[in-house]
Amino acid sequence: MNSIKFKNNLRSSKFFNVLSLTIFIIVFFNFSTISIAAPISSRVPIARDDEDSKKIQIIEPSKIAEPESKPAPTIAPSETPPIPPQIQNELISKLETFHGFVGFELRDLATNDVLIAYNSEKLFIPASNTKLLTALVALESLGDDYKFQTKIYYTGEISNNFRGNLYIKGFGDPVLTSLQYKEILKRATVDRGIKKIYGDIIFDYTFMTEEGFGRGWMWDDPQPQIAAINIWQTSYESFKYKTNYEIRDYINFLTTLYLQEIGVEFWGEIRYEEVPANVTLLYSNYSPPLTDIIQQMLETSDNQIAEQIFRDLGAIYGNGEIEDSENHFKKVIKETLGYDPTDYIIKDGCGLSMYNLISPNMLSDSLFYLYSKYQSKFFDYLASPYEDSTLEKRFNFEIYAKTGTLYYDSAISGIFKSKSGKYYLFSLIENNFPLDVQNVKEFENSIINYLYENL
Repeated sequence: MNSIKFKNNLRSSKFFNVLSLTIFIIVFFNFSTISIAAPISSRVPIARDDEDSKKIQIIEPSKIAEPESKPAPTIAPSETPPIPPQIQNELISKLETFHGFVGFELRDLATNDVLIAYNSEKLFIPASNTKLLTALVALESLGDDYKFQTKIYYTGEISNNFRGNLYIKGFGDPVLTSLQYKEILKRATVDRGIKKIYGDIIFDYTFMTEEGFGRGWMWDDPQPQIAAINIWQTSYESFKYKTNYEIRDYINFLTTLYLQEIGVEFWGEIRYEEVPANVTLLYSNYSPPLTDIIQQMLETSDNQIAEQIFRDLGAIYGNGEIEDSENHFKKVIKETLGYDPTDYIIKDGCGLSMYNLISPNMLSDSLFYLYSKYQSKFFDYLASPYEDSTLEKRFNFEIYAKTGTLYYDSAISGIFKSKSGKYYLFSLIENNFPLDVQNVKEFENSIINYLYENL
């Protein structure tokens, strides 16, 4: 009897040991799979840079003029008189009532003179206002008409029954869509008479040596994946929790799917290698000009475009690591704005990083630099109330700006035309507030509306 009881206890003990080990393995590997994506945050995310302007609009659609295209300034900015002390004091009082850390700067657009400053040289988490620096560095480095490429090479001889290999090498096109990628495959196969591929398709991702998520991004925030070959997706949620390898698998899937759809049989394998020296260029695809890409990035606050550009600069002017991107930003910012690397922190190009620290003063300097170089053309790059952008229907007067939202951080920087017809440049950032973000947007609106009415 005791022997039987002992054996039953032994079986029970073994069962629970095996069960415990199984549970441990499942939990461990599931946790491991999740934890490699990005740093873990205890914060609960709120709406960020893909802001829903309808939630914060204060202007009824019937009360705002909606021209066919975005208006541009028709009157050159003229020198603005000093702001009366009463207006300065009232504005400072409004800023002091904010429940959080706030910084503000107002300048005369004609002279760049600072008219009002409140914590303007202190450092803040800038959220998507970081993209203003990304625009500046990219345009200064690459030029207005720069185009990103995607190239396809081949070995062997082109024929209906192609027995060579195809090599697809990406150079960080930030706006390559899935349909454009399908067209690239068609141009390289069907348009060249290829009906069957017996060789392999080899992807070359070596343009960048560090891909994936950015530094200081939160694991529970919808984040873009960055790679040398990438498919632009405007829905950030489609990237959430995905790894870099899953993005590659997605491109592999699109490749086989699109070849089938365009009538090309593929009998080989998909591999990853560097393009060898003994290949021939088959087709080159070019992105739109950089200015068009920058406009899309700023108007809609597109994180994938901004971060892809940030990483591209590190690959073009370095070895393709994030540190190379950071170093290039420091170099260009020093040359253009005069800021030393100890004056700020930039760890990504899109503003998702919680490590970024920039002052309102620095953002104003960036805005004025870009305006000085591009004049009224720069207004087209920014969001406005008259179009599908982060400012749509938010104001009923002429204003061009970049917004930003990240957890408990909000920002808006830009240029507006006051009721008296004068142009002003401003930067407003709020951090560490215990408020709903929509209340913070209303606070921003109240500040800007006050300036519009009284200047």
